[in-house]
Amino acid sequence: MMEFQGLEYFSAPAAENTALRQALEGKDDLLASIPSIPAVLQSLLDEINQPPDNVNLLRVAEIIGRDESLAAQCLRMANSALYSRGPALDSLRGAVRTLGISRIRDIAVSCGLLRLAPASVKALDPAVFWRHSLACAIIARKLARSVGFGDPEKAYLAGLLHDIGYILNLVVFPAQTKAAIEKAERAGLFMGEVEYSELGFTHCQSGELLGRQWNLSEDLVEVILCHHNVAAAVSNPGLVAIVALADRLSRASNLGLGYLETPNPLDACESDWSILARNCPLAEEMSWSEFVKDSDSYVEEIRNLVAAMCKGN
Repeated sequence: MMEFQGLEYFSAPAAENTALRQALEGKDDLLASIPSIPAVLQSLLDEINQPPDNVNLLRVAEIIGRDESLAAQCLRMANSALYSRGPALDSLRGAVRTLGISRIRDIAVSCGLLRLAPASVKALDPAVFWRHSLACAIIARKLARSVGFGDPEKAYLAGLLHDIGYILNLVVFPAQTKAAIEKAERAGLFMGEVEYSELGFTHCQSGELLGRQWNLSEDLVEVILCHHNVAAAVSNPGLVAIVALADRLSRASNLGLGYLETPNPLDACESDWSILARNCPLAEEMSWSEFVKDSDSYVEEIRNLVAAMCKGN
């Protein structure tokens, strides 16, 4: 067991972490077994991440129709109490029009990425994991817009992918990860601290490895590695700060890994906000407390939305 010594251990690159390198020896087959982002999802994201005037709704509906599970989820959501305003919809084109591009993205990503979490590993409910990821993504996009960050959709994607290291840990180190999750939940501890003490590395380092395996962009990989130590970010510190703050607010709002932490994750946000303010000038005109004070209404909306999207998955 290793003693937790500070946040700098979260952002130390995987290549410099001896414990992770040793733990991965002889496990190449397991690493290769982790699927990449589904092709249908990538095609859909490529289509809907264009400028709004360029998005072809017929093309969006056609791509969704290639995936039976995704198509069913979109129709179910369009006919749910959250969105239905009239007769039941039975066409994907109608569902796309009813839901809108933003919600289609949320649903597509949740449906596609839920399949990546190893259902056979009972240590962490995949739906709980993706509830946190989706909540973080949605809050990150909202925060990015509030502070004038240039690419809110990149903030959304970064928030969604920030914890992918848990996928690698659950697949390659199931017993150790299960023990760490159970210990963190029993004591209400920050999961990263327990991971480091039990495994010698965290989901940040393993996530960096997986991000590079998936050929994610350098700034997304930096978010994955540095979201618990924003001060270490170099490539895009503003983006890392947005995701770090969204992650804290998600965890504090009981949209974390299924339990509430002590101390409250919101208790140490000042340095992250300072970094955000240096990189996003509009953040200087507001405060983190101003953003958080209005969070009850939209966090409840996010909770309902995410619960509806994860239902049946």
